[in-house]
Amino acid sequence: MDIFKEIKSEHEDFRKILEKINETTDRAIKTRTDLFHKLYINLTAHHEAEEEVLVPKLKEKKETRKMGLEIVEEHHVVDDLLDQLKTLSVDDETWIVKFGVMKEIVEHHLEEEENEISEEAHKQFSQETLDKLGEDFEKEEKRQKEKLLAEEKI
Repeated sequence: MDIFKEIKSEHEDFRKILEKINETTDRAIKTRTDLFHKLYINLTAHHEAEEEVLVPKLKEKKETRKMGLEIVEEHHVVDDLLDQLKTLSVDDETWIVKFGVMKEIVEHHLEEEENEISEEAHKQFSQETLDKLGEDFEKEEKRQKEKLLAEEKI
């Protein structure tokens, strides 16, 4: 499967979770905690897989190199916010504010990947290459999720 079709499909899932969390009240501690955990694991694994599989390919070409570098920088910002949110109690008044900032950054990032980056990558790489990247992405993402879940049990 084309890596960008896989990415877009996952982005839709992220948007749904982000919106569900955003709609929770301060009293919905368990719901907010469970949804954030799901988002944390899936988004972190997604970022790691993109950086292992997609970014190196984007860096190969002059036309997409800057996009690859930007993906990594945006991931760092989001990952930092995810880590901050993970250490805060979900009922802390700053939690939902920090979450809102992260949500805006994530949504902007998703749009860029689905539009500008996908469009340019489709110009620069063959469909066969994009399909192979999709396969590699799925395998790497699965590996990253398993690693994250195993680390929780330590």
